[in-house]
Amino acid sequence: MNWAQFRNRWLTQASLVIFGIITFFVLAISWSLWAELDQVSRAPGQVIPTGRIQVIQTTEGGSIHKIFVREGDNVKAGQVLILIDDVRQRASVSEAEGKVASLMSTMSRINAELFDRPLSFPPEVRAWPDFVANQTLLYTKRRQALRDQVSALQEMRGLLREELDLNLPLLKQGDVARADILRMQRGVSDIESQLVNVRNRYLQELQAEYTKTEEDLVTAREVLNTRRESLKDTKIRAPVDGIVQNVRLTTIGGVLRAGDEVMSIVPTGDELIVEAKMSPSDIAYVRVGQTASVKFDAYDASIYGGAIGEVIYVSADTISEQTPQGTTNYYRVHIAVDTSPMKPHLKNEKIEIQPGMTATSEIQTGRNTVWKYLTKPINKTMSEAMTER
Repeated sequence: MNWAQFRNRWLTQASLVIFGIITFFVLAISWSLWAELDQVSRAPGQVIPTGRIQVIQTTEGGSIHKIFVREGDNVKAGQVLILIDDVRQRASVSEAEGKVASLMSTMSRINAELFDRPLSFPPEVRAWPDFVANQTLLYTKRRQALRDQVSALQEMRGLLREELDLNLPLLKQGDVARADILRMQRGVSDIESQLVNVRNRYLQELQAEYTKTEEDLVTAREVLNTRRESLKDTKIRAPVDGIVQNVRLTTIGGVLRAGDEVMSIVPTGDELIVEAKMSPSDIAYVRVGQTASVKFDAYDASIYGGAIGEVIYVSADTISEQTPQGTTNYYRVHIAVDTSPMKPHLKNEKIEIQPGMTATSEIQTGRNTVWKYLTKPINKTMSEAMTER
């Protein structure tokens, strides 16, 4: 082989290599411009019930009288969990009931006097015989005093009229001065005015007493209702069906303050969802209705696979949380999950998710070409180049 032949063969092979390289790059670039990859926003989270975990707090302070449940117990809505000593609240309710009964007995007496009818008491007042006896006695005394006062005035009026009747014939004979007759007539009129004033003053006093007693009764009933609610609150009840968790106090006689957390209840029967904590830098791309892939830490994704989900809620503002590393801000994102794509690893194994399980969510926020992924660092560098001071 001479030099010319060797050179021609070498050039031919080099041309083929160059052509192959160019063809590869053209095809690779064409593929990168056409092929698309999913864009995802990742966020850690945990499983929660849609009803959320119910934190049980006390509204009334006091000492624990009895505890009816333990950690892990299933409870029904309305079931008594803890009984707080209620001696103080019962005494307070009894006092308020007495106040209401006293005012109601007063109202019964006022109505009987005001409308001139027999005195009677409602059943709730008759349970307090002392109040009934006191108001009955007061009613009798007041009515008798009014009658005595009216009778005395009527008797005086009768005497004055009798005197006037005896003197009128003498006026015609000139034995009595007209001034004396006028004085007697004026005396009769004065007594009649006093009778009217006595009745009016009696009614006015009753009206004033009625108004004040009615106002006091409204206030007393409000106080009674408040104290009855306080008495009810000594029985701490389950707000929902669920499982008892995080029982903080187990000592009979332990003291609780108003607002203390005593336990939590995880609702049962509610759908379980994943609550993800999305970084503020990724939230702009997250929307309700987007699909997501959810991998539970309790189930190795390489063995069991992941669940599929859908974004059903995105919080309107960030939530701050204190961590050992400092304050963390995040958006709350709720994802409804379907675990049917996950495959059991063992025979008869059942995949179950439970409240509190941790998970990683990958929310599909869009798609992008491979070319844009590859050129993104270059574009970012170019856009920021030569802009610094």
